[in-house]
Amino acid sequence: MKTVFSLFLLCSLSATFAWGQASAQIHGTVQDTSGAAVPGAAVKATQAETGTSRTTVSSADGGFILPNLPLGPYQVDVIKDGFTTSVQTGIVLQVGSDPAVNVALKVGGVTEKVTVEANATQVETRSVGVGTVIETQRILDLPLNGRQPTDLITLSGLAVQTGTSPAYNMNTGVNISVAG
Repeated sequence: MKTVFSLFLLCSLSATFAWGQASAQIHGTVQDTSGAAVPGAAVKATQAETGTSRTTVSSADGGFILPNLPLGPYQVDVIKDGFTTSVQTGIVLQVGSDPAVNVALKVGGVTEKVTVEANATQVETRSVGVGTVIETQRILDLPLNGRQPTDLITLSGLAVQTGTSPAYNMNTGVNISVAG
């Protein structure tokens, strides 16, 4: 019985970690042009490929978080009565990303709309970790000898292969130095 419980617990934790790695989140602040927080603004993130959306409302300090979003390109709309509608496109979520989408709403009529095209690379400011997403097409195009996943580690630019290490009396392992 104890073995069955342990196996169930292990499977549950594995599923939780696998699910958590296939999502990302968007956070940010809604302010007016003078820098004052705009509470109660409706923030809607729409995935461009599927059209699915998630909505939240900015807090008293203007902050918002949309967690556990599926990966892909997004459009973020911010709406508040008495302000122009803000639309930001080109936000691409990758595994574990957390881009900041800070919005400055202008005072205006309900019919006005401001669109911002966000093609610039999103800079991670909330985490000290460094990560790289290697797309499927890049993996298929690379001449990987033997299709070893350890060959992909050095593509991030922070890791170098320092040699091989014997494993079970065979020279099949590799030594990798990460960030020094």
